Amino acid sequence: MARQRTEDTAGGAAAVFGPSAVTEYLEQVVEQLRDQRGGAPSDSIPALAEADPERFGIVIATADGHVYAAGDADEEFSLQSISKAFTYALALEDLGAEAVHEKIDVEPSGDAFNEISLQPGTGRPANPMINAGAITSTWLVPDSERDLRRDRIRAAYSRCAGRDLAISPEVLAQEHDAGDRNRALGYLLASAGIIEGDPIRALEDYFAQCSVLVTCRDLALMGATLANDGTNPVTGEEVFAPGTVSRVLSVMSSCGMYDDAGEWMVRVGLPAKSGVGGGIIAVLPGQLAVATFSPALDRHGNSVRGVLACERLSQDLQLHFSRTARASRSTVRASYPIDQSPSMVRRNAEADAVLAEHGTDAVVVELQGDLLFTGAETAIRTVREVALDAEYVVVDMRRVDEIADYVLPLLARTRAELREAGRTLVVVDGGRVSRSVLEGEPPLEVFPSRAAAVKWVEDALLERHGGPGCTPSRVVPPDSELLSRLDPEDARAVQARTVERSWRAGANILRSGQNFAGIHLVVSGDVSMSVRTPTGERIELQILGPGMSFGEMALGSDGKQHVTLTAVTDVTARVLTPEALAELEEQDPVLALRLWKAIARDGYERADQQWRDAAVHASATDW
Repeated sequence: MARQRTEDTAGGAAAVFGPSAVTEYLEQVVEQLRDQRGGAPSDSIPALAEADPERFGIVIATADGHVYAAGDADEEFSLQSISKAFTYALALEDLGAEAVHEKIDVEPSGDAFNEISLQPGTGRPANPMINAGAITSTWLVPDSERDLRRDRIRAAYSRCAGRDLAISPEVLAQEHDAGDRNRALGYLLASAGIIEGDPIRALEDYFAQCSVLVTCRDLALMGATLANDGTNPVTGEEVFAPGTVSRVLSVMSSCGMYDDAGEWMVRVGLPAKSGVGGGIIAVLPGQLAVATFSPALDRHGNSVRGVLACERLSQDLQLHFSRTARASRSTVRASYPIDQSPSMVRRNAEADAVLAEHGTDAVVVELQGDLLFTGAETAIRTVREVALDAEYVVVDMRRVDEIADYVLPLLARTRAELREAGRTLVVVDGGRVSRSVLEGEPPLEVFPSRAAAVKWVEDALLERHGGPGCTPSRVVPPDSELLSRLDPEDARAVQARTVERSWRAGANILRSGQNFAGIHLVVSGDVSMSVRTPTGERIELQILGPGMSFGEMALGSDGKQHVTLTAVTDVTARVLTPEALAELEEQDPVLALRLWKAIARDGYERADQQWRDAAVHASATDW
C-alpha cells in the first residue's frame, strides 16, 4: 500500500529542515486553542463518555496527498456520524442517485440528528446526515457475492483512508446496548415502506459503521479523497465517481453539521461532517481536507475545539468557499537549475567553468496564479524538496496574481528553516513585497528582477567555489574579453589609443538611437544593457562587468545604438573613440583588420551563447 507523504515521516525535507511552516502553524493553533474547555464528551455510550477531553489534533491533507499534522493526530476514536457521508456515497455508487433519492431526500431538516420524524407525504428521511437517513443509506448498500454489507462499508472507508480500518468490538457492543432510539427509527422507516422487511440487520450494520476506529490523520485522508474527486491521492485508487462526490459534498454543505449547518457555512464555508466521537471533517473541493479531533462537544453535538479550529483555519488561510482561489494553472510554473538559464552577466572563461560545474547547486522556482493556502503549500513544499539538493533557491513571484497576507510570513519562515540547514532562499517579487516583511525577522532577500537574483546567486557560487580571477573588481584592457583575442603587443597598441572615462551609478552611458560612440572596455563596475518595448516597458538584456566591452555592436547596425547602457555601480572604462578607431584604420590598417576580426568573433560568440540560453530557458519554462 502506498505511503502518505507526510511532514513527520523519516527522511526527505522534514528530516533535513525540520517541520514545514504549515506544520508549525497548525501546532500554534493547537496550543492556542487547548485552553478552550467548553462542552463535554458525549454520554451516549461509556466509550465516548470516558474519552479524554484534553485530546486535540488537527490534520490537513492536500488533494495530492501531502499531510500536515499537529497535536493528537494519531489518537484513535470512533467514526460515529462522520460515517454517514461515506456510506451515503457507497449507496450512490451501488444504486445510482435516482434510486437513492427515492428513499432519502436531500433537504436540511433543522432538527436534531436523532429526531424521530419522517417527511410528511413521502415518508422519506429529510437527508442522509441525520440518523433516519443514515440508517436508510446503510440498508441501501447490498451484500456482494463475496462480502457482507458491513464488510463492504468498512472496506470503502479503508480505501478512502489508505489503510485497513477496524471496527471496535467494545464500541459496537455499547452501541448495540444503547441503540433503542435508533431501533425505533428503523421500525418507523420499515412501517413507512422506506426500509423493506426487517430493519434489524441494517441497524446492526449501522452500529458497526459508527464503531469504525480512525485517527485524525485517517480522517484527513478520507476527506482528501473527496477533495480529489473520489480518488485517494496517496494510493491513486478511485473509490467514488466524481458525480457521487459532488452530490455528497453538496449534502454535507447544507446538512453535515446537524442543526448548526447554516451557522457553520457562514463562519467556515466548507462542506463538513461531524461525529459525536469528537471528529470533524471539512473539505475544500479540488484542494484539501481538514480533520480535527477533540472529544468535548457543544449542544449541537459538534466538537467545541474542532469547530473553533476550523473557523480559525478558514479565516487565517482564506479557505471559505467565497474566498478561495479562482481556477487557474498549477501554482508552480517551472523549476530548473540556473545553468539551464543563467543570468545575463557576461563572465570570463574561468567563471563560466565554475558555473558550469556548480550550476545545479542553484534552482529557480517560478510561481504563477493565486498564492492562497493551497498554492502557498505547494510552493513551500516544492522549495523544500528542491533545497534538498540545491544550495540556493530563487523563488520568482512575478507571475503571481494574488498573494494572501499570511503567505509571505510562511515564506520567510521557510527561508529561516533553510538557512539553518545551510541553504539560501531569495525572492523575485517585481516590487510587490511589503516593507514589513522585508524588515521582519528573519528578513527575505528580495530582488526586483530574475536577472538580478540569478546574478546575485552566481556571484555567491563564484565566491564560494571559484578563485579571485572569477569575479575581478578591476580588469585592464589587454586582459579584457575583446582585446585578449589579440596578441599582447597588439592589445597594448590598441589600449594606447583609448581614453579613460567614468560614470556615477545610475548614469546613462549610451542611449538607444545614439550614433556610434566608440568601443567601451569596462575596467571596473557593472553596466546594464536594456531596451524599451513599444509600450515603454524597460527590459534588461544583460549585465556587463569588468573585462567586458560594449558599444561595438553599433558598427554592424547602421552606426546606431539599439540598446541603452546604464551604470549599475560607479563605472570606469577605457574608450576607443570613433575618431581613434578611424585614425587606427588609416595609420595601421593591419592592426585595424585584426581588431575587426576580434570584434566579429566576439560578437558571433555572444550571439550564439544568447541563442543557446534563450532556447534552454524556453524549454525549461514552456509548460
